[in-house]
Amino acid sequence: MSTKITAKEYSISNVFSKDFQFFIPPYQRPYAWNTEQAYELFDDIFTTFNSGSGNETYFIGSIVLIKEEGKPRSEVIDGQQRLTTLTILLSV
Repeated sequence: MSTKITAKEYSISNVFSKDFQFFIPPYQRPYAWNTEQAYELFDDIFTTFNSGSGNETYFIGSIVLIKEEGKPRSEVIDGQQRLTTLTILLSV
């Protein structure tokens, strides 16, 4: 079995599309961010998009997944706190 590691850049709309079905493995720590950390993420994104600079790109950080090509199941290895917080923010 060949193991291939690849890095790709995705838009947030693609990350939350049908192409990804996130699975949090049991060995991951529980969600631990508090209001302050969630607000900081939201504020960073909000400030970037309202800066008027014309640069609407914001690096949210890396998210490490184990994912087979062409299949949506995505095991979250790193980035769970950001993914969960974004899911909460997008839901409200």
